[in-house]
Amino acid sequence: MTLSTRTVALLATLLLAAAPAFADDTGQVRWPAGWKTGEVATYSTESIVRDRGKKGSSTRRTTDRTEIRTNEANGKGYVLTWVTRDSRIEAVEGDRSMVDAIAPILDELDGMEIVIELDRDGRYRRVRNMQTLIAKVRATMLPVFAANLSNMFDDDPKISKADRGSLIKIAQDNLEASIDDIITPASVETMSSEQAKTMTAFVGKTLTVGKRYRDTVPMDSPNEGRPLQANREYVLSLVDDDPNLARIRWTHTLDTVGNSQALWALVDELTSGAEKAGVRKARPSDLALRRDGIVLFRRDTGAVEMLETTEISRYGTAHDEHERYRMRRSGSARTWAQEDAVKP
Repeated sequence: MTLSTRTVALLATLLLAAAPAFADDTGQVRWPAGWKTGEVATYSTESIVRDRGKKGSSTRRTTDRTEIRTNEANGKGYVLTWVTRDSRIEAVEGDRSMVDAIAPILDELDGMEIVIELDRDGRYRRVRNMQTLIAKVRATMLPVFAANLSNMFDDDPKISKADRGSLIKIAQDNLEASIDDIITPASVETMSSEQAKTMTAFVGKTLTVGKRYRDTVPMDSPNEGRPLQANREYVLSLVDDDPNLARIRWTHTLDTVGNSQALWALVDELTSGAEKAGVRKARPSDLALRRDGIVLFRRDTGAVEMLETTEISRYGTAHDEHERYRMRRSGSARTWAQEDAVKP
């Protein structure tokens, strides 16, 4: 009996469906750059930040919808436009002063376009419209900063009402004069490119399933984006119930025996310069910065289905913050509940 081509195709489909998750013959998986001109990918995102400050512990949650449109895709590289919409922040527990400060900023920046350039391998190159972004961020944050200056003097009983007014005026004048030192190109690039850098960090790599890799790759400081000496470990696995999905888990850890000057600069960044300089000949103790990540991508197109990063930054009792950030592509069949159930 001769099988029809339709029957053969059906049998092939059933065999593939029954087959376990696969790699190629050498057990290797390559992450392709899959951006296509005109394509729009939409993600639901969530950030949960827990920190301990002078006013106690607090937790805030931010959600939004991120759209990534591919403008150009050719042999020279890729150009993507990132837009965040429907941003919302809420206080989950504890002090809500940070939420009140951030909310108007998110409202103003909602819908702002960030144009990201990737190289020909599909990895982050630069933000193309930096000057536009810098102008927008400065114009948005200056009035917010100015409106919150009075909080600096609220808790000091030694300041009289008359002195308080003059001190606020001086602080406002200083703020307007120093805004360029506060909202710098480095800080704006860090804010606008963090997810793009993370999403493309492993694109183009060919990895062996189950093999643990270690390398020395600088990590960006959280606010100013300065390169810090760090160590990275990562491993690729396959998703059991979807042979076309691959997963990379990684840990990126600050090298605390690195350059002492860079480490103290990180302390200043994390504490907003509130820690007294003192003698800084030795490296700072009780300083930690670690980022863990999980990314799921499609092996045929290279599209990112899910991305999670967890960042822990700490310096003694002066700074202690934990952030979990998640992106999930709209229409993805996989859920975070499924991924959370997977053992590392």
